[in-house]
Amino acid sequence: MKKISGILLILSILGSCTPQPENKLRSHKIPYFDIAEYFSKEAKRLQTKKPLIKKMVSKNRESEEKKTRIENWKSEFELFISSDINKPDWLASYTIDSSAQKISYLAKEAKLRTKAIQVYKNKNGHIEKISIENSDKNWLYSSSEKLVYYTDSLYKIEKTQSIRLIGINKYTVEGFIEK
Repeated sequence: MKKISGILLILSILGSCTPQPENKLRSHKIPYFDIAEYFSKEAKRLQTKKPLIKKMVSKNRESEEKKTRIENWKSEFELFISSDINKPDWLASYTIDSSAQKISYLAKEAKLRTKAIQVYKNKNGHIEKISIENSDKNWLYSSSEKLVYYTDSLYKIEKTQSIRLIGINKYTVEGFIEK
């Protein structure tokens, strides 16, 4: 009987150590628009819808264009999702300016990767456009990103990287969502 009680105790302790679902991990109140959740939901929705995409990808001056169906929308939106500013350490790190049709978040500190987010809504309160500006810099590397998403229409990623000794590279990804 003692062995069974000991095993049950160990199992209950181990069971309490299992990872929580991602949304349960956020025990703090989310003060800003939830970019990660929005783009995860959009990825799921578009994954189901499977729209045809006219996609243009360029690096520096070389570009390629093709029509395709995106296999993994979560991966396609990864730069948007990783721009989430709802981290416990950043609760007071952004100024908020809002009106009925627009919410803007501006970083108070230069060290933050995500510098600005604008969320535009139509008169019915539905999101029409999200734009994000990210940048990062150290002695070896600098990077800037401009991300734009128009719901059911277009997403665009413009990225510039400068790496010491290697040089500057400019990347653009544009996806036109065909209806």
